[in-house]
Formats: sequence, C-alpha cells, structure tokens
Amino acid sequence: MSNQNISASTETPDGSSAPIPFGNKLAATAFMCVMLGGGLQVILATRKIEWSDVPHTRADFTHGISADTLGKQIDQKLPLRPALIAGANSLRYLLLRGGGDQVRAGRENWLFLTEELSYHADANSHLDARADLLGAASSALEREGVKLVVALVPDKVRIYPQHVRGGMPEFNRTRYQDAIHALQTRGVNVVDLLKPLALAAAAGEVYYRTDTHWNQSGALVAAKAIAAEVRRLSPDLETTLFATEKDGVEAGRPGDLIRLMGLENTPDFLRPQPDRETLLLTRQTSAENSGGLFGDASVPVVLTGTSYSLRANFHGFLQQELAAKVLNTAKDGGGFLQSTTEYLKDESFRTSKPKIIIWELPERFLGMKLEEEPKWLQTVGLHN
Repeated sequence: MSNQNISASTETPDGSSAPIPFGNKLAATAFMCVMLGGGLQVILATRKIEWSDVPHTRADFTHGISADTLGKQIDQKLPLRPALIAGANSLRYLLLRGGGDQVRAGRENWLFLTEELSYHADANSHLDARADLLGAASSALEREGVKLVVALVPDKVRIYPQHVRGGMPEFNRTRYQDAIHALQTRGVNVVDLLKPLALAAAAGEVYYRTDTHWNQSGALVAAKAIAAEVRRLSPDLETTLFATEKDGVEAGRPGDLIRLMGLENTPDFLRPQPDRETLLLTRQTSAENSGGLFGDASVPVVLTGTSYSLRANFHGFLQQELAAKVLNTAKDGGGFLQSTTEYLKDESFRTSKPKIIIWELPERFLGMKLEEEPKWLQTVGLHN
C-alpha cells in the first residue's frame, strides 16, 4: 500500500475539489458521536426525574421556574455527566481551538492564561499604588534589619508573544518595564527576570506549553538571577550546600491550563499534547541547623509569593544557586499579598527575623483592581 495522507474531499465555492484533513473529519465524527451520546443520556436522565418536585403552575411555566428546575434535575442525573462535559470541552478545542473563559489556545500547542491578556481599567494607577506599597514595605523592613528583594515574574505571553493568536495586547506592551522602573525609582531591590528568561527562551523553552508557570529550565534561570542579587545584598550568608539530580524518568506532565480547560481526564489525542520532562530534585548535602521560625529559626532567607515558587523545583534551584537555606512560605492561589501577609503576621517573624525576604511576584497582578493594598502596611504591622 502506498504511503498517502488520509483525506476526504469537498466542493469549494468555485466548484473545485479540496481535501478535508483527516483530523477535521475525525473531529466532526467525534462531534456527532458526542451529540448522539448526549441525547441518549438526556433520555435516560428524564426517566429518573422526580416530577413531583418540578413546579407546575401556570406562573411557574411562564416565569421559567419549571424549565430551570427540570434542567437542573436532568443535569444532575446524567449517567455519564463528567464524560459528556469532557467530550464537549475536547470538541471545543479540536473544532474551534477554544479554551474556555480562562484559557487562550495559541499556536503550536501553546496555551495561555486569559488573565495575562485581560484589560483592567485604571491599570496604571493600580500598578503605581502597588509600587508605592512595595517601596514603603522595603523601607520599613530595612529599618528592622531585613532587606526586601522583589522578583518580578514576566507573563508567559510576554516571553512567547509569537505563539499568541493576535499577539501581545497593546495595553500590556510596556507593563513589565513600567513596573521595573516604578520599583527602582522607589528604592526597591528588584530582579528583572525578563532579560535572562527571554535570552534563554531563544535557545529552548523556559515555560511549560500547557501550564501557566516556568518549567525547570526557566526556574533555574530565574533562581540564578535572584541568587546573584541576594548575594550582592548579603554576601555574608552562612553557606549551606545543595545538589540537584534526576528523580525518575521522562513522563508526560499535563499542565494547569489543561485542567482549566476541563480536559485533565481526557486522552491525549483529544486535548493539547502535555509537556514532557524528567523531574529534578534538589537535596541539601551539608549539615543543617534546626529551630523555630516556621520550623526553622536559623534560616537567613525567606521566600514569599505564589505557585511559581512551588513549581519546577524553583525553591531547590534557588537554594542551590544561593548556597544557603531558604524558607519557602509561598502559597498556591496566594495572589499579590496572601503568603507575605501570613508570614509577616506570624509571631516567628517578630522573634527571629531573616536577613533577606524574597517576594516573588507575577507581573499579571500589578494592574488588577486594588483590594487589601490600601491598609496592608498597618495589617502586617509595618509603618512608614
């Protein structure tokens, strides 16, 4: 048998014949199957409806109460509801390249968080207010003998605009450099991670394709840049040695953006192809001290921030490159303030202050609507 691309054909508007890619034909067939399966599921679900619980007066019908109640019962009683939802999400991606409200599907299997591309009214004033907060926090901590280092994490879309359909929005084009400048003018020690990450991205991937976060290569690049700034500010840190090694074999790693698309339990051929990597793990190789600051009083450096500090062995790389212990207090979903707030309000901070606090901060938070920021310094006990 000859080796040929499998395709069907269709008639174009000018009457000529054009091939239909096999992938599209397969997706269309899958769509028909899901629709038929969904119809069967609805029929089965209606057999389990508690009709006595459905409001049935004329007013109920007129105001849509009956239809709403009936729809909710059918939805809850679908025998294969999770599979149907996953199938619909797969079709949305395969047929329309849609990712849902939270995910933008890009080119060449790249996915992006919609939040990075969102417009925020008064974004510039919000950025300035957060820069003011960080500047005031830096000054207040300095008076207490603690140096603040802000590690500004560039958005994934800023590193890979060529994979974003429509490119980088004009209103976000200068946000990162505006933030660096705003922090520097307020006297904040800020690490510009865009330059080393963009340079490394020219040679290889530094963010996961299907995840919001940097990958292990990107995490190592960021760790090197941050460690250099910390050592410059505090060259007398007690040395503790770490080493990194492989932890297992290469395997698929479906990212958080696949989960946000509702495709975490879907076969790979029905979703964006997951990233693949061999996990790396960093272990301490020299003796350690123990104590009481969050379980470790002698730690000279504390890391606060978001899920970036909990992914891709970033914390391990940071300790290795710094050759010093780092207490990681970052939190998933911590937003701009949460993990730093919890750490500064803990009694351990008052009784055993570190030399350095590294505040890891994703760029995308800077322009969002202000929430607790106006009263935050008082909340955590820092005063101008």
